Amino acid sequence: MLLRYVVEHTLDGRLESLKERIIGQAVFDRDVGYDTNQDAVVRNAAAEVRKRLAQYYQEADSAGDTYRIEMPSGSYVPEFHPVAVPVQPVAGVALGLAATPGRRAGWPTALLAAVAVIAIAGWIVTARGVLRPAPMELDQFWASHLAATAPVQICVGQSRFSYYAGHVTEDQQNVQVPLSSLQPMRDRFLWFGDSIGMASISGYFSQHHKPFKIRGALVTPYGELRGNPSVLIGAFNNEWTLRLTEGMRFSLSTGASPDVRGVIDHQRGTGLTWTVARSPQGWIADEDYALVTRFLDPHTEQMVVSAGGITHFGTWAAGDFLSNPVYFREALKTAPPDWRKKNIQIVLRIKVVEGTPGPPQVVAAHFW
Repeated sequence: MLLRYVVEHTLDGRLESLKERIIGQAVFDRDVGYDTNQDAVVRNAAAEVRKRLAQYYQEADSAGDTYRIEMPSGSYVPEFHPVAVPVQPVAGVALGLAATPGRRAGWPTALLAAVAVIAIAGWIVTARGVLRPAPMELDQFWASHLAATAPVQICVGQSRFSYYAGHVTEDQQNVQVPLSSLQPMRDRFLWFGDSIGMASISGYFSQHHKPFKIRGALVTPYGELRGNPSVLIGAFNNEWTLRLTEGMRFSLSTGASPDVRGVIDHQRGTGLTWTVARSPQGWIADEDYALVTRFLDPHTEQMVVSAGGITHFGTWAAGDFLSNPVYFREALKTAPPDWRKKNIQIVLRIKVVEGTPGPPQVVAAHFW
């Protein structure tokens, strides 16, 4: 299973999936975030694969092979080395060469080169046509964005509470600044978690050679969303997320108190199903929730993906979820067979430890 996995993913150009932890989860059913130092199943299996490959090419009848597979030590990316194919003399060609002594030296070389090219071409066609696997689930989720002719418009939420009070010297630290003196700078700052979520998703597009543009939510006009596949990052700091996802089964909302925010499941009622309360230090908690939505929006006439958390830690984890095939696969356990053609909403729970979100956990999913 390991050899097939690494070969298929290499041929498909998905080298980001050839890491020890991801292989352990995908091939050996290890839990998300398992300790690779304590569990060396991938390293042990790779060592066995290298040994068996060497034994096969040394002892077995591999005369008909047109290439050899090698997995270098310390890596899970296989290498493919074409095998030289011996050329048998052809009587007709030999007679022709004898009749034209002046051209005797050129033909064998050309024939050998042609056979080598045909052998390599045959291997490429076979490998790409037969061994090429179906796209991964995460690639199928992003299929409409990747296939679109227009660049993806990434619209990231911006801080609503960024102000500039001018230069304050050390002896003025306790001076109260009048509100009228504050200058809003809402279009210049991003939450840290939103920035990382944006980097994860834009990195996924870069790996797939898909052009994209990034704009802040406060300066993104409707005209840039209409006609372009878009990604909305952030929730309470991104009006486009709240506006375009309004009326769906799951939505992010503020509760009866402005100090409580959460996710509403409208099939259970109008109250918040999963919540986070604001602490005296701000929107900081040891648990967060995020909502991921993919839908065909009738207003923009394009597929839209939104990823936003109650706090910026949730948005951070949502970016991980939408760029990691192992994380995303967890959301499809209850998916219908034709989920690729449906709108999707996924609710994620995230544990936060010392300012860092853990792996996202799927707590609810809806397909329609």
